[in-house]
Amino acid sequence: MFKRKTTARRNLEADGYLPLLWEDDYCQVVIVPLENTAYVLKSIAEIKPLSEASRTDFGFTEIFEHGEMPITTISKEIREEYLTWLLKGFGFERATHIDYNCDKIIDCTTGQTKAYGFSNFTLFFETEGEFVKHIWISISTLVSLAEISVEKFELIKSVLYSLGEECEMILVDWNRMELIDLRNRNKINNYLSYFWK
Repeated sequence: MFKRKTTARRNLEADGYLPLLWEDDYCQVVIVPLENTAYVLKSIAEIKPLSEASRTDFGFTEIFEHGEMPITTISKEIREEYLTWLLKGFGFERATHIDYNCDKIIDCTTGQTKAYGFSNFTLFFETEGEFVKHIWISISTLVSLAEISVEKFELIKSVLYSLGEECEMILVDWNRMELIDLRNRNKINNYLSYFWK
């Protein structure tokens, strides 16, 4: 049963960008250090056959834990200030609040979880002190590529590529059991095109 939208939520949506964060999506499409490539590929090889066997029309009958990355994002010492500068430089909108599970509003200005993006793509990150602890994304599959401006599509690709080139990061989609080298523009384009055909 969905809760009714509160007046506060309606006002925030009317004011602009209010990304939705589902608890189940936390770090499911995650951006992590390149040094984790071998670990991720090994994990995908172990989990993929089990996940395919448990897939239904409505999701999965089993839960598969992939565990913590051997090389953590925070160990890369990516400063919040740098990531914010990068995202703003590519025109990503900064969210002041996050709609968490459709039942709680999180304040991004004071909390550790931040969000930047557009109505159909959000890059979330969590901080610990001045450093970025986790980075993950949410992509809306409810829109087609025709509904996304070419400019926004290029900005999203450019941000992901910058994270790959400048910070040596990869994208891991645990939902699709796929690893994307963010230093490769073609792989980024192919990955995003899957969602927005």
